This record gives sequence, structure tokens and C-alpha cells, in this order.
Amino acid sequence: MIFNLLARGDLGLLHAGMSRDETRKALGGGFEEFFKSEDSSVPTDAYDDLGMHLYFDESFMVSGVEFLKWSQLVWNSQKLVGEDTLLVQRFLIAQGEKLAFNNSGFNIIDMGLRFYVPDLEEDDAMVEAVYVELFRA
Repeated sequence: MIFNLLARGDLGLLHAGMSRDETRKALGGGFEEFFKSEDSSVPTDAYDDLGMHLYFDESFMVSGVEFLKWSQLVWNSQKLVGEDTLLVQRFLIAQGEKLAFNNSGFNIIDMGLRFYVPDLEEDDAMVEAVYVELFRA
């Protein structure tokens, strides 16, 4: 299943303002509920076949989606996860986005995107995961 980033908080099939029940209806079965950490109060839905984890706030509204490297997250025909980091960075810069680097990758704050690239300093670094915030600024 391909997820197209249409705008901040909008992945088409999934978007800001959806409840957990609505996301489950949109994606169907095949998920496993788990607590991401010991401090988690709301379970995360893991759709391992799709390569994604859905996060919810305390009112069970979707707050974000983590796309893993075998998933299909696309923006303007460019795959964002599971791709060469330099290729993705060049694409994002060409879109006019500003990259904010950190010790585990980089973010695009205006779009609510967090890119996990553990080997960022390596020439062949790959985007291992992308977290997409699903709320509007």
C-alpha cells in the first residue's frame, strides 16, 4: 500500500483528526497492539506487513505514523524511506524544505517529518524510518 504525503498532517487515507477506530477501518485488520515503552499509556498499532506503526494520543486520536524502511511513503513521486539519504535530502531541498539535523538523522519541522538515519555520516546511509506527525500546526 502506497501512502502519499499530500500536506502536513495528510497522508490521504490517513490524516489528522482520525480516531483509532477510523484508522483501523481504513487500514483493515492485520495489526498488533503494543506499548512502545514502559511509560506509554496508549497502545501503538503495528501494521508489520505495511511497515508502519500508528501512534495515538490519550483521546485515541491518531497523532503520528512511523514508516519503516520496507514501507511505501511517497512525496511528489519520491519514495522517502528505505532510500539513499543523499537522494532524499536533495529531493527535499529541491522542494524548498529546510533540514534540521540532529544526532539520529534530520527533521523538516514545517512538515512534521522526522527522518531516522543512524548512519548519517556514512556515504551509503539509508533512511531507516520516517515519523509523520498527523496534526495540523
